[in-house]
Amino acid sequence: MRIGSAVPSAPRSPVAALAMALLACALSAAIGCSWSLPHPQYVAQTTSALTAVDLPPPPGRVEAIPPMPPGAVWVDGEWLWRRARWAWSPGRWVVAPAGATFSPWAFTRAPDGTLWYAPAAWHDAKGAAIEAPAPIALAHCDTVEVVNASGDVESTGPTLRSRARPGQ
Repeated sequence: MRIGSAVPSAPRSPVAALAMALLACALSAAIGCSWSLPHPQYVAQTTSALTAVDLPPPPGRVEAIPPMPPGAVWVDGEWLWRRARWAWSPGRWVVAPAGATFSPWAFTRAPDGTLWYAPAAWHDAKGAAIEAPAPIALAHCDTVEVVNASGDVESTGPTLRSRARPGQ
């Protein structure tokens, strides 16, 4: 089931509650992040994309966005769950494949307290997963300690460094 494809009637199952939470996350990402930058066409995550994780993601990192290359769209930086900890993947300019859609990463907590994460994913016109386009230009972010809302330092993984393809 695609999140947002059906409106469940009360009472909701845990899967339906997760689906609604993921829809809210996707809408928040679509509305709240990168509002003034061109972005790929967003679609909601599927519930099958969810993976249980042990810890919530740290606060997002502040990024300096490079100038926009011609024909590019902006993909926000995101936390990735790797080797039982979070690693930051910087935001990037990419050329979206023709007819492709993008599902931003999502994180939600189920009513029973289980933490769920879905990584960002690209899809072709039929909805099948495809490889992410190579970045043309990457955001710059400092690798510094990440402090949570309680003032504690979060244990995170590295900031991932993907080389941008020049001249695209």
